[in-house]
Amino acid sequence: MRLNLEAKKRGVGTFEATGLRIAFSNDFVRTELPADLDGADVIVFERFGIAIVHADPDRLTAAMIRGSEERSLLGHRPERIFHTLGTEMSESSMSASPVFAPADPGSRLSREHLTGYLGGVAAVVGHMLGEQSVPSVAAGVAPPPVRAPGVAAAWNESRFTWGLQATNSSASRYTGRGIKIAILDTGFDLQHADFVGRNIDSKSFVPGQPVQDRNGHGTHCAGTACGPVRPTGVPRYGIAYDAELYVGKVLSDSGSGSDRTVIGGLEWALDNGCEVISMSLGSETLPNEPFIEDYELIGRDALRSGSLIIAAAGNESRRPGHVAPVSSPANCPSFFAVAAVDRDMQVAPFSCGKRTNLEGGDVDIAAPGVDIFSSYPVPRGYARLLGTSVAVPHVAGVAALYAEADASYRGLALWGALVQGRRFIGGTVADIGAGLVQAPGL
Repeated sequence: MRLNLEAKKRGVGTFEATGLRIAFSNDFVRTELPADLDGADVIVFERFGIAIVHADPDRLTAAMIRGSEERSLLGHRPERIFHTLGTEMSESSMSASPVFAPADPGSRLSREHLTGYLGGVAAVVGHMLGEQSVPSVAAGVAPPPVRAPGVAAAWNESRFTWGLQATNSSASRYTGRGIKIAILDTGFDLQHADFVGRNIDSKSFVPGQPVQDRNGHGTHCAGTACGPVRPTGVPRYGIAYDAELYVGKVLSDSGSGSDRTVIGGLEWALDNGCEVISMSLGSETLPNEPFIEDYELIGRDALRSGSLIIAAAGNESRRPGHVAPVSSPANCPSFFAVAAVDRDMQVAPFSCGKRTNLEGGDVDIAAPGVDIFSSYPVPRGYARLLGTSVAVPHVAGVAALYAEADASYRGLALWGALVQGRRFIGGTVADIGAGLVQAPGL
């Protein structure tokens, strides 16, 4: 339920008057969430004015009627379930030669396409943040193309993963130092040898499950975003290796979570001042299904607070025959949505795209999302995954590099820097947004 922020106390009073027991997320700042919320029926996320209610139908109905009459409750919906958006590569894919074939340099987004994309961003930003100035990159004028330096006929992974090469991260002089990256996922393998001695701030929002990652997805995404500069015996796979790592376990060991866990993780990340928030999770949307207003309000809060939420576009497409719309919550206008491309700079067959005339549902940028090598829980240590999930941490890591490079790149300005720094690779704005994400240069 969404509370009227001007009548928040009345909203809480509405729950109390109907016999519902209330807990506040701030009550659990220093502790993990108990499985039963200490017997509470409602948890209130005060920062966002959102309440999650688990109660019997009669008391829930009574609260909704009373809240509507008092205008203390602005809306309600069923709780949404979210899942990881990455899967492990097959054995045949893992054994394939790790060679990257760059796109034809002559294949680029047209000026008209990119101008349309940037004009759309400007309109959305004006709607979201009317009182704030819009970065020049979103003014409807396409900046000149940016090419990754050192593009050769073929790249191999003897020193760097193909994702680091394709995004120019392997050549960037920036390291993410001083920037906080939050990975909201299945947790992290706190015993991984590549992260021994690394200071990791972590918290679980999944009742009854510790941060320790027993799924693998979160460890893989965290590795791509900010793995070490010199891992032992494998190519470098991490981008912002000096960034401060915040791990929020919002998905269970089986890879699923709910509004309660995801919103809790977002609140924690924002309260900790994380400039970059990486969300490799989502929920399938139907054609012309609108974005969830609760998450749009959170996204706006993040931008105003100097943070950028980067989310996976979704894996429901089966190209070329079927292109599914962008998943939730990446379809919110204030979330930075990431599509996946393969080694040939082609949009991945599973990657979702813009397929609605409604506000939101745009793809903002693309990143490597097929055959991605990164950290994985012991004893295996490493794995290759595919999905828009593993494209997201490439963008999160690059975002941290931009944030380090210029202290003014925060929130909306960071969004603009990522768009302005992209590389043209061909394709349509509906599928890959502005183009391929590129790290800041030498």
